[in-house]
Amino acid sequence: MRIRIVEIRTRTSGKKVRLERDLDVEALHVGRGPDNDLSLRGLTISLRHATIRSSDGRVSIEAAAGQTVAINGRVTAGDRLAVGDRIKLGAFELRLLEPVRGFDVALEYEEIERGDDERRALDLRTKIGIEHGIFSRRPLSWALGLAVLAVFFAIPLLFGGAQSSWNSGDVSRGHAYIESDCGACHTGFFRGVRNADCMACHHDIGRHAPPALAMAELDEAACASCHLEHRGRDIDLADLGSGFCSECHADLAARLPETTLRDASDFGTDHPAFKLSVIKDPTRPAESLDVTPELVEETGLVFDHLHHVGRAVSGRAVSGGSGEKQYLQCGACHQPDAGGLYMKPIEFERHCQDCHRLDFDPAVPPTFTPHGDPAVVRARIRGLYSERVLAGDVKDPAAPPRLRLRRPGSVLTPEEAELSRRWVQSKVDAAERRFYDRPGTCATCHALRPGEASDGGMGVAPVQLQTVWVPGSTFSHASHAPFACVKCHPAAGVFDPDPETALARPGWSQPDAIPYGLIDRDGRTPTSERSADILIPSIETCRECHAGAGERGGERVPSPCSMCHPFHVRAHGPMPGSPALDGSPSGVPDATPDAVPDGPADRAPAQAARFVPLRSAS
Repeated sequence: MRIRIVEIRTRTSGKKVRLERDLDVEALHVGRGPDNDLSLRGLTISLRHATIRSSDGRVSIEAAAGQTVAINGRVTAGDRLAVGDRIKLGAFELRLLEPVRGFDVALEYEEIERGDDERRALDLRTKIGIEHGIFSRRPLSWALGLAVLAVFFAIPLLFGGAQSSWNSGDVSRGHAYIESDCGACHTGFFRGVRNADCMACHHDIGRHAPPALAMAELDEAACASCHLEHRGRDIDLADLGSGFCSECHADLAARLPETTLRDASDFGTDHPAFKLSVIKDPTRPAESLDVTPELVEETGLVFDHLHHVGRAVSGRAVSGGSGEKQYLQCGACHQPDAGGLYMKPIEFERHCQDCHRLDFDPAVPPTFTPHGDPAVVRARIRGLYSERVLAGDVKDPAAPPRLRLRRPGSVLTPEEAELSRRWVQSKVDAAERRFYDRPGTCATCHALRPGEASDGGMGVAPVQLQTVWVPGSTFSHASHAPFACVKCHPAAGVFDPDPETALARPGWSQPDAIPYGLIDRDGRTPTSERSADILIPSIETCRECHAGAGERGGERVPSPCSMCHPFHVRAHGPMPGSPALDGSPSGVPDATPDAVPDGPADRAPAQAARFVPLRSAS
């Protein structure tokens, strides 16, 4: 947040001056320590006393653990602030001002009490050596014990706002916003957190295994038995370590004979090869298959990476809107989703239309023609030319004179209707010839099927593209951004073998350049020339950078199970006891063991091709 801090300083002459400074911080830390954004002197101010935050135009202050602040004379552990509020910290008063343009917060502070008075008051309150007081040690000990009992038991028991004294430690960062509200998790006195308490917020938390598998020890377990709170801000409640997973998965086949999952205990030393979700028939869901040299996918689409990557093309999407000829980048088609995990689906209108234009008439923009069902395309084109006849807007020199000269809005005579039908059909036929016979259009990527469209005309084979190849795991492209694409996908990163001699090769395409690092075709690197090639890296490629969870001191990254495999999987339905999201009595949908979520099933097969073995490009 952008914050302007104004200090009001009183000089020896009694004149007050204003000193301004601007800060750009995530949160404003206030305290006596020199590492604070706003450092205030005073023995009654702690080293880190309070934090001021701004979110969505709302300003709030939060006292550090064990500290309080006085807002407009009211002592509290934290609260929202409004313009004009006065905050008392030791000898200083902080006032929240109306922020000026460009700033989120404006704060004014002034020392309103003399430091000497504060020190004198502290000395008067200080007693050194209880044996020199008016009480002997025993009565004083009893008094202290009763005071502790009252402060830490009786008062918190009677007044919920005082229960912070029962706090056994800081909660994790994800629960920090409810740290002062013990009742949010502890719904009864001296009772542990129940699963229902957790699911009041985490109501859609997923099961670990499909409902058909008998996993009572997991379904009936208490959330708090695994996720231990009050261990500090830096503790990740979700990461329980690989040992937690390997207790079952190291010998899963013996525990669950009906499972098809293979045993695994450590990514570096005991992990099976990847199984991929591969499309073998575009009209059916993907199948979970082992990777073999013969494995291919059949998406119903014809595509060639070799002659797209690094190809000199002209298009607004490729050249940033200029339309100038430039080399095609990997990122022109492969763009990460908002979370940086997977790639967005490939769409014709967004990624292909600039080069593979669906134009059929110079007076009609390519965006007029929808990319999809050929019957819909024909109906749309037929409607376009029929509207021109009815509107008296036929300008085609080859059209019959009766149609070019007819009066707009007049009723078609039988002769004009027949002429219109023939002329419109001729325009539809001409458009189809451009679509199906011209290079770079429909037949370039699709298998044509005469007579199989819904209107009996030319049809196109169904298509289904895969987006998640290993459904049981997660992968973050964003965290791998420091590495070139060809490190994991060398077969797809070969620069155009026939580059434009008049167009200089761009820097992003040079070997080892980030983010793409394309390589020249050298005869040694496997090259993807068919759409059926499987380009997902093998486990050996991942192990070049990722080690087992217990490896330390090496160059590879220690990788626990939770790095790739979430424990709670929403696809398996909500955990027992959570609000039933689908209305079923058990709160979980029907599923089969080891089920893989279905993908789109409204598309179909292309050519067979070879499997391209992958290796690291480094």
